[in-house]
Parts: sequence; C-alpha cells; structure tokens
Amino acid sequence: MNRELVFVLEPDVGGVTVEISQASKQAVDGLAEDLGTRVNLNCARPAENSRRNLPVPRRGNSPKRTESDEFSIWLYRLYHHSTVDGPGRRSVVQVSGCSIRCQGCFVPQTHERENGTLVSIASIVSEIVRNRAAHDGVTILGGEPFDQPGPVAELAASLKRLGLHLTVYTGYPLETLIDQKDAKIAYILTHTDLLIDGPFLNQLSQNVGEYRGSRNQRFIADVTNE
Repeated sequence: MNRELVFVLEPDVGGVTVEISQASKQAVDGLAEDLGTRVNLNCARPAENSRRNLPVPRRGNSPKRTESDEFSIWLYRLYHHSTVDGPGRRSVVQVSGCSIRCQGCFVPQTHERENGTLVSIASIVSEIVRNRAAHDGVTILGGEPFDQPGPVAELAASLKRLGLHLTVYTGYPLETLIDQKDAKIAYILTHTDLLIDGPFLNQLSQNVGEYRGSRNQRFIADVTNE
C-alpha cells in the first residue's frame, strides 16, 4: 500500500497544510501532536475561518433576486486562502446547484441551487480583487459550474481580463462538455488554465494525491489541445 504525505508550507501566514494519502491514523495523530491544532480539509470543503460570505446585492424593490441572467450567478460561498483547491493559495468561488450529485460528495449542501444566493458577477470580482495580493489564482467549483455556463463564462472573462490564473472543477468529463457544442461552455474551457474533470467516485477516493477527490479525475492544463 502506497502512503504519501505532502507538506504545503506557508511561512508568511505561519501555517502548514498536510495532504495525506493512505497514512495510518497513528501517523496522522502523531503529526497533529507535533504540528498543533488540526483542521480536516478537502477540495471544496475549506476551514471555517477561510470562508467569506458576500453581501446579497439588491436590485429594485425585490428583497431577494430569484431570476438569473449572465451577469449574476447562484453562489454558495466565496472563500480565500485555500491550498487544497488548485495550485498555490486560491480564492474560491463555490457555486450552488448540481445536476450530477455524486454519491458521497463532500459538500452535498451545494446540490440544491436554492441553498445559495443569486449575486452579481461584479460583486464577486470586486471581492477577489480586494484579496488579489493574498492569492495565486482563482478556482471555480461547486456544485457544478457548467450547470450555469452563461454566468461562469462571464466570470471567467472578467477574471482573465485581470490576468488571473483560473482553475475550474467539473463533474462532467471534458469530452461530454465538448459534445454539448455550446459556445459558452467552449469559452469557459478555452479560458481555463487548469481543468479538473470527472465525477467523484467514492470507491476511487483512496491514494488520490493533491487537489482531487477521486483517482478518475484528471488534470487538464491545456484544453485546446485535447
């Protein structure tokens, strides 16, 4: 059995993230004793103190918006300083709503769109810009980002105009997305620096390595060559 420990050191914030694959409980407990307080993390499941909720934008006299357009997105949460959702330290846009609903998903609360809030793309971009100095890029995950292709394409366009590295997670295989022949999906794919694709499969969740939930998921760094 392969056992792997990956240490992500963050001297500027005095932290360390340990990515563990197939390590024994005894080894994990020993690390916790040596390193201090332990907080369990996984992709799309950040530490509580890294979460940041955006204020809900108001439009007109409506107390809460319920109709989406390409300039607004169903958002579950926005958080910063993640080291498990892509390379480096990330700001993470986690959308709500998922049509795939993988069994054993780490964040089933994101499956229902109504568990999120409809917010403007502009407010998300403003929040990311305010924290730009503290991250190495932005990750969009869910839920399922490609269930909202119009808003996600608009968000991707705004982020790439700012020169930000973009990672996108999807439960759909890349081939399925390409077969949709949707211009908005194609735009997202061609403006994504790193795509992590495929559904979460609980039976393949062991010995995974960094940034993925299960071994079937792929890192695709140049979608245009696929």
